[in-house]
Amino acid sequence: MQIKISEIKINPGRRDTQQRNVEELARSIAAVGLMNPITVTHGNMLIAGLHRLEAVKLLGWTEIECTVSDADGLQAELAEIDENFVRAGLSHRELGDLLLRRKELYEAIHPETRQGQRNGQTVKNDNLTVLGAKPFSEDTADKLGVSKRTVERLVQTAANLTPEAKKTIRDAGDKITKGAALKISRLPPDQQAEAAAVLTIVPPAKPKPDTADLESLLKEFKAHAQRFISGMTAFDRQAETFARMSYVQSNELWNSAVAVTDVIRAFSKKVNHIKDELQGEHDHEN
Repeated sequence: MQIKISEIKINPGRRDTQQRNVEELARSIAAVGLMNPITVTHGNMLIAGLHRLEAVKLLGWTEIECTVSDADGLQAELAEIDENFVRAGLSHRELGDLLLRRKELYEAIHPETRQGQRNGQTVKNDNLTVLGAKPFSEDTADKLGVSKRTVERLVQTAANLTPEAKKTIRDAGDKITKGAALKISRLPPDQQAEAAAVLTIVPPAKPKPDTADLESLLKEFKAHAQRFISGMTAFDRQAETFARMSYVQSNELWNSAVAVTDVIRAFSKKVNHIKDELQGEHDHEN
């Protein structure tokens, strides 16, 4: 059915749209039309399709095709959250907040899936199998295509972080990882904001060696190697004399040669080890 766009209500807590995605969708709709209607409640509250709605507004439409869902209240909000899951660009903090709210809604709709406490121990509800409702973490993991443990950690992080720590983590962007946010959430509330702030401090970049210095060092090393090679060429003319050395003298000769080889191998190993460490730091930063 068609509905006037001006009559559609949008939950004020809904996540903002991404303008680039709206513009791309508008070009697609202009070319092939609206392939998937938006979804609203009987009260015209938007459940799914905010980007589609904003795209047709951009095209100047006054009406849009919609599907009216019987879901209302908690069910409608749960459906709206599930719609948000498929959107790109959700940070781990935003996803955690969505999951936390989804848990509240899901367990309010399916109270039999709640876990209780008995003598300080978590007790699972044995009626789940009979009633057919999955526990929240299992249901959500199936929808997101992730593990139950991932869902539980994101919810734990969102539930335990203070508002101040959440703001710092949100403003930090990629500087604070999902694992770091979980560790911060386990700290006492009065320590969380400070710990999050510390992780936003970017260490000064290590100065890169001057290119001219590297070229000079390479030239010096090559000259040193060439002097060694030239020296060995002079000894080569004395091979017959070396051949007349005694057993003891020959051992001294080859021990000296092996010592030179060992020094070169050790130097090469050290350079490659440092190179691997520098590459690892570069990969971590990126």
